[in-house]
Amino acid sequence: MIVPGSLVFTVSGERPGYLAEVLTSWGRARGVADWPMTFLLEPGTRARECRTVIADAFPAADVVVHPERLGVLANPHRALATAFERGAAFAVLGEEDIVVADDVLEFFTHAAVAHRDDPSVLAACAFSRLPAPQPADAVGSGRFSPWVWGTWSDRWHDTLGPRWFEAARAPEPGGGNGFDFGVERMMAASGRRVVIPLASRSDDIGQYGGVHAVPEDWEAGRAATFAAHREPRPFRDVTPVGVAAAATRRGAPRT
Repeated sequence: MIVPGSLVFTVSGERPGYLAEVLTSWGRARGVADWPMTFLLEPGTRARECRTVIADAFPAADVVVHPERLGVLANPHRALATAFERGAAFAVLGEEDIVVADDVLEFFTHAAVAHRDDPSVLAACAFSRLPAPQPADAVGSGRFSPWVWGTWSDRWHDTLGPRWFEAARAPEPGGGNGFDFGVERMMAASGRRVVIPLASRSDDIGQYGGVHAVPEDWEAGRAATFAAHREPRPFRDVTPVGVAAAATRRGAPRT
């Protein structure tokens, strides 16, 4: 497997049970041993347990423990900045309550290589909101999702990193606040897009205890197409590189 970059994870320090299940799923991901891995751990009430979970699952991983809580806006920014400061060309950001399919890194490797030189693609997202069924090998344009995603060093330095905090603030009362809304606003402002596997490679397990989680809405937000195991297969792009952003501006529907 070509390894285009590194894996970084944000951990609240509060939910070791979810973290253990998530890291079990990452442990099954084909090729994971070849990706450098860093965890940014918040000083939560169960941080010691979380650190043990990480050490048991990935003893070679680097664990950065924050002296003060950064929170759900600053910690992801710090995680990606850390990956790129260390020289990654492409970085994937994971969360403590999002499980992944065993071919998730095969998807990210495809996306990272296929769209490396296409600035119209701002990010690659593992999660798909599309209804079942979907082709298992198809990659198209879709909505941004923070539930495991990756981006390139150039797009981090020229767009995402510098505008992260400003874009996350709603420009008007009642608008969405958060880095996911911020990425969507950056996409709209620049006419760029994200690529997704039409069949989701990630899924949410964090019904309880999240900062923005609403337990009664949790089930409705899960991936209809997620499967923990998929046989290895080549991925194929169903949207020509560089076309989807222009089509979206013309009013064409997005997948």
